[in-house]
Amino acid sequence: MCARRSLCYLMSDMPKEALDDAIQAQVISPVWHVASYLQSASLGILGMEKESQIALKEGSNLEAKMNGVPRVK
Repeated sequence: MCARRSLCYLMSDMPKEALDDAIQAQVISPVWHVASYLQSASLGILGMEKESQIALKEGSNLEAKMNGVPRVK
């Protein structure tokens, strides 16, 4: 539920709310890569580029691990 609401907030130009829900989605399921991608998008819109890139890398690594692909460095 948090991830879907986060996406809705992103689409409604409410990035702070989107970030809050993306973080909550990650708390609920720490290995779910989509939560990290939503955080990355929210952080990017908020102008937090470095944090956005870190969240994107975390999401990529989680997705790669789930699919049995080597980590992104």
